Order: sequence, then C-alpha cells, then structure tokens
Amino acid sequence: MREIWELQDKPAYGGTIVDAGVHPEDGSSLVIELTPDEGTQYLSYYLSEKGYKRGKAAGVNFTDDTWPLLIAEYDFPTRVLTTYPTWLRSNQSNFTKPKYGSIKRISFEDQLPMDSQVGFGMFFDLPTGFHRGPFEGFGVDPRIRYIISAFDEVEGAAGLTICNDDEISIDGEEIRLPEHIYNDIRLDINRAHEAAVRFANGEKVSYLRNRLLPSVVPDFEPDDFERPAVDLQDTVRSALVKKGTPRSHNSNTAAAVRTVIREVDEIAKDNPVQLFKLSEKIELISLQVLIESMSKELLNRRKEGFWQEYFVQNPFVLKMLFGLPVIMYTDQASVGGMGLKRSGEKYADYLVEAGMLGNLGIVEIKTTETPLLTKEPYRPPTLYGPSTELSGGVNQLLDQKLRLIKGIAAKKEDDDQPHIQAWSVPCILIIGRLPATRDLKRSFEIYRGGQRDVLIITFDELLAKLKALHEFLSTKSSDF
Repeated sequence: MREIWELQDKPAYGGTIVDAGVHPEDGSSLVIELTPDEGTQYLSYYLSEKGYKRGKAAGVNFTDDTWPLLIAEYDFPTRVLTTYPTWLRSNQSNFTKPKYGSIKRISFEDQLPMDSQVGFGMFFDLPTGFHRGPFEGFGVDPRIRYIISAFDEVEGAAGLTICNDDEISIDGEEIRLPEHIYNDIRLDINRAHEAAVRFANGEKVSYLRNRLLPSVVPDFEPDDFERPAVDLQDTVRSALVKKGTPRSHNSNTAAAVRTVIREVDEIAKDNPVQLFKLSEKIELISLQVLIESMSKELLNRRKEGFWQEYFVQNPFVLKMLFGLPVIMYTDQASVGGMGLKRSGEKYADYLVEAGMLGNLGIVEIKTTETPLLTKEPYRPPTLYGPSTELSGGVNQLLDQKLRLIKGIAAKKEDDDQPHIQAWSVPCILIIGRLPATRDLKRSFEIYRGGQRDVLIITFDELLAKLKALHEFLSTKSSDF
C-alpha cells in the first residue's frame, strides 16, 4: 500500500504548478497551482516522508483523504485571498489541525495574486498581526488570537473577511471585519497584555524584595518595599477602555498634547528614555493612520492631481523611496526648457533634496488606474510591451533630468539656492498597480529592470513598503 506522502497528486486541481518552497526542518513543500481557466490559484502543503514520521512520533492521526492540504486560494475576478489557518509544525500533536474553532477560513480583500520568487520564497502583504509566512500556517499572532475566537460564538459563522467596510457585518456564514476596526482592537489587546505583564512583573519584584531583603537591609521595615494596592482587573480594563466621556475626549487629548509640548525640554532632561518611547509611539500611530488612509484611497479612481496633493500632505511617503535624508524642495517645479519666445517650460511633479549634499531628485506621479502594459502581447503569447503611459512617463522623467542638469546654474541663481546640485539626479516614477497574471508581472519586471536611470514603483509596492516599515517598528517597539 502506498504511503500518504506518495498519494499526493501533482497537480491536485488539474492546472499548472509552481514550486513555492521547501520547509528546512522536515522537507515538506508548498505548491502554487493555477487552474486551467486562470481564474483561481491554490496554495497546497505537500507532506514529506520526514514530516509524516515526525507527526506520527508526536501522536498525529493522519488520514489519506486530506492530502495535499489546501492552505490558501486566490480568486482573480474578486481579488480575494482566502487562507485556511492550520498548524503546520510537524513535530507537534496539533499538526494538520485547524487553528481556530468555528472560523475555518480568513479572507482578505484587494490582494495581489500569489507569487514565489526564487531565493525569497513567498510573502503575503497582510495586515499587521497576521502571519505572512505560509509555513506558519497563516492565522494571527498568539497574543491576539482572541479576536478570532470571539467570533466562535456567532452561530453559523465559518469565515472571517478583513475588508474596507465602515462597520462590522455578517453575510451568510461570512463575518466582515473592517481593517480599521481590526487594527484598533489589535492595539487595545496588545496594550492590555503589556499592562498585565507590567503588573505581574511588579508583583514579582515586590515579593522578592520582601522575601530576600529583610536579612540584608539594616533596620528593615515591612512597608519599605511594598507596592501600593493595585487591582489587576482595573489595570487591564483601563488599558482596554479609555475612561471619560466622549464629549471631553478631544479637549482632554488637546490638553495633554499642549502639556507635553510645554514640558518637552524638561522631559528630555529628566526622562529622555520616556520621551524617546513617546516619540516612537507617535511615529508608529501616525504611520498606521497613513497606511489606512492610503489603503482606502487606492480603492478609489483618483486623478493625478489628487495624488500630487496627497504626497505633498504626506511627504514621508516620498522620503521613504530614496533611502536617504530627503527634504521636499518644491512641487510642480520648473526644470527648464523655456525657449526665446518664453514657451515650452517643463515642470516636474516634485523636486526633492536627496541626501546631505544638496543633490536634487525628480519624482513624477501618475494614477493608480494608469495601465502598465499593452492590452495585447507584443510577442504572443506571453510577452507584453510597456504601455504608452509607462514608456512616456519614463521618457518624460529623462527629459526633465536632462533639462535640469543643463539649467541648474540658472536655477541656483534665480532661486538664490547656491547649495543645490544636479550631479546625479535620481528619478522616480510612481505609476499604476501591480499586474495580476504571471505573464504580465514578468513583462513588467523585464521592462522595469532594464531602466538604469528611472526607478519605477507601483502604488501597491509603495503601500507595501509602508506596511513593512510599520511591521518592523511594531516589532521593535514591543521589545522595550
């Protein structure tokens, strides 16, 4: 009789497959399969012989009819990614079991198709708090698992969709949880957890001081090392729910901000560590607000002027692209080109000072709806050419760069800015959204990779950079 790992058919759904990684511990593997109609992708977990033996040793009861394990699928028409949270550590007794109770699947709207990059594996651009590595079996971080468990009490509910709605709702057996509400409760739960940990650590310290110090501290008095009476329940509740009426919330917040501003110099002298932590917290929250705002705007068909103004109001997004200290020099900047009849002047969306040497960079903004590639293949069936808008945007930037370099001396004199330079002008084009299919992605990457003087980045990738930075800062913040 054939063993389980030998009964896993490839392909499992009759489509084309792409190997998507091998687990370093037990050799189990991931496979992405595209159905023949190219409407759905499936991500399956294939059990290895070593994984089977480790599972059996841990007490796992395997069944033949569940392999390979489906752990995610992507629907191209709706752009919905659905995950099936599963325990995938083969040396544990819960291996292959669902992670949660009645909630068997978690879906995410407005997602990109699944892809695996050689040398990098798979990465899913999911909201903070969700496992992004498929070998982790998806689902959420352990400390916020109660968000999922809370919905076990909803009769008939089997799925949870993270969406961009305004309010929580239920559609059949699918609960729709807006991402902004999810982020709020995630932060509340983390705050309560940290408050409980601080409380427990304080109790430990108090106990140890009273137990150990009487023998070594002269004239010890019992009250010397006792903590004030604090109730754990109140501690956790106050972390979860801010006290006070909604009417006074804004005025209280404004008063607190004014107090910090007035006392910032004194705080910096007396408690610089706390001031640093406060600064980090403000940056983290501001970044989260920016991510939520940009995520919503990507769903709207905004015009070019909207995005130009958006990045003026949120200059941090542009600064992040250069990887250097950046100062916004001006928007709608004249870069040269005026003839003797004072016509033909060229304008860039933004000029920025990139780095500390006054070197200028140019940023050009298109829209999220700008096509990246031609509708029909340039070389059938799989190679597409750049769209007129994409190639034109690249040439527009190169022209602006040339004119800026040629006219920099006059610009420095006219603007009375002798420090600005155009030694090596970086150019960035923000345009469109990532293509959906593998062939389109390949064609876009081939064209983009061949551009030496212009960095081309999509709005999706820009948002992904913000989310990755937020993830890094969140992890860093939790280490304190």
